[in-house]
Amino acid sequence: MKNDKLLTSLHKRGSMLSGDLVQHYRGNCPFSSRTLYAACIALCIAAFPVLAAAQSTLPAASELKKLSFEELMNIEVTSVSKAPEKLTEVASAIQVLTNDDIYRSTANSLPEALRLASNLQVAKTNSHDWAISARGFNATPLRNNTLSNKLLVMIDGRSVYTPLFGGVFWDVQNVMLQDIDRIEVVSGPGGTLWGANAVNGVINVMTKSARETQGMFVTASTGTFLENHLAARFGTRIDTNLYLRVYGQHFNQGSMKLGNGSDARDNWNLTQAGFRLDYYPSSKNYLSIHGDVYGGTEESPVNSTQNGQNLTGRWVHSFSNNSELVVQAYFDRTWKLLSATNFRELLNTYDLDVQHRFRLNRSNTILYGFGYRYMDDNTSNSFNPLRRRLNLINTFIQDQISIVPKKLEFTVGTKFLYNDYSKMEFQPSARLAYTPTQHHTIWGAVSRSVRTPSRFETELVPSTTLGTLAGFKSEKVIAYELGYRASIADRVSLSLAGFYNYYTDLRSFNTNPAAPPTYIFGNDQRANTWGFEFSSNAVLTGWWRIRTGYTFLDKKFESTKPTVLPTSAYIEALDPKHQVMFQSIMNVTRNLQWDVTARHVGDIESVLTVGVGVVSYTTFDVRLAWEGKKVTYTLQGQNLAAADHTEFVTRQVPRNISAKISFRF
Repeated sequence: MKNDKLLTSLHKRGSMLSGDLVQHYRGNCPFSSRTLYAACIALCIAAFPVLAAAQSTLPAASELKKLSFEELMNIEVTSVSKAPEKLTEVASAIQVLTNDDIYRSTANSLPEALRLASNLQVAKTNSHDWAISARGFNATPLRNNTLSNKLLVMIDGRSVYTPLFGGVFWDVQNVMLQDIDRIEVVSGPGGTLWGANAVNGVINVMTKSARETQGMFVTASTGTFLENHLAARFGTRIDTNLYLRVYGQHFNQGSMKLGNGSDARDNWNLTQAGFRLDYYPSSKNYLSIHGDVYGGTEESPVNSTQNGQNLTGRWVHSFSNNSELVVQAYFDRTWKLLSATNFRELLNTYDLDVQHRFRLNRSNTILYGFGYRYMDDNTSNSFNPLRRRLNLINTFIQDQISIVPKKLEFTVGTKFLYNDYSKMEFQPSARLAYTPTQHHTIWGAVSRSVRTPSRFETELVPSTTLGTLAGFKSEKVIAYELGYRASIADRVSLSLAGFYNYYTDLRSFNTNPAAPPTYIFGNDQRANTWGFEFSSNAVLTGWWRIRTGYTFLDKKFESTKPTVLPTSAYIEALDPKHQVMFQSIMNVTRNLQWDVTARHVGDIESVLTVGVGVVSYTTFDVRLAWEGKKVTYTLQGQNLAAADHTEFVTRQVPRNISAKISFRF
């Protein structure tokens, strides 16, 4: 194909805005937990002598392209400036999870894959839900709402942030992991480009084009916790420049246990299918259309059923190497029923986003755009009004100024945002990057971002315990960041970022003086958070690569009114001070892979009283796989350090031993 490199670039730039259902595959694990666990440990121990014997026949580094340091250093990211930039030169704290990072882990779902980003806190709250945040403020365990409301998440440009409670329902973000190209995780404010709720970070999940996933792929697994999982994908070329991918997957997951050892009764199943079309009519144009449909059930105290559909279209037009236009539109429908309370929600979202990037002169590159989002949210009870039509309008402009070409870059911009609750908001930022050599970058940033109100804070029907506050305001943060990124000896890359955030108008839980002992929401807290994030990626040899990360976070809350509950700060921010992540990716022989992922999470303070609520834990996962040209056999274990452990609230996360087989045609 002519201009193949340019077309690939168009696809990557477009990604920044971004078949039949498989029949239910049901069945119990054919092996006992003890048998699988013993087999996994035995194989892992056996790998050490195999490694020693195989060193003389290890494949050359050139044959293991996925572990190439040069390839890792030349990764382009788009989440920081909405334009391709080399990872080594961006003025932001960003980590990139490649498809190979995810494939060589034990992750079975998107939230599990996000554990590989050490700048995120990922805690499993029950069988089907997760609490995920960046730089603190993880979850709010109020009325079973474990959603972090200061993290923006996008899947191929489609925002999955819910306006009802604020946050992400992770149980229905069922991306097929084999189709992920990369996940860019930005810690720190991203409101200037991405808008409201990108307060503490942005997660941008980008899937591969249909052109990159040709042929047939089928995988099936069974285990002790993830009882069964089946996924299939087929990619084909319809015409010279038109490619199609269809997929489907289904899984059943078992229940966790409560702190007292009893069954939590929170098992979960989900079925999903989708398609993607990628069309390259010319070297200057690229068009992508993709969509998904899903449905599933979750057992819990309220028992829930959910389904949804989405459709996204994106057009990228390149005027020249220095000018391009991106237009994206999507429709997203989600429906949820909580049987025990007869609560139903139907949310229809319509979104249009347009952006244009061009070089004004040798020193200035301008990026500007506008967007409109309409959300029609219908509930059956608990909210007043029951139906709410929400509008979100934004416009932004950013100037990337080359002060000293390829040495000193200054980026300044702002987004103006209108929403129905707090009206007009502005979110400016300024970033400076100094690159004295191609191996070192020093950067700093100052940003302002806001978290707009949700229906939960403004329209919840007052109950015997909780009410809402008329005129609830946006939460605000001023963030200061300083970072350093380097590559050493063409083998090791590392990144260090420090931050200080000052939050005002934070959500608080106040005693209601008009009707004690009830409580109401307020904007009567402020906080300071500070810390640093370290990550590294090292290619030790042509057959062994390791990734490491460490995060430190501290915080201080202050009430601005005497009516604020003393425990309000702990309800808003359930965060460990320390986190450590380690991933080892090893090709023992040409076909045998042995991978280990370990993590340590520090104590989490209690919600109800000052002190330890969740005790620190350390655990590790192991993957052993034999990969041929058309088939891969995998045996893996998750959370092997103990039979179970607590990550959030009272649920016990169990050990999971599973076996998997994958075919490629």
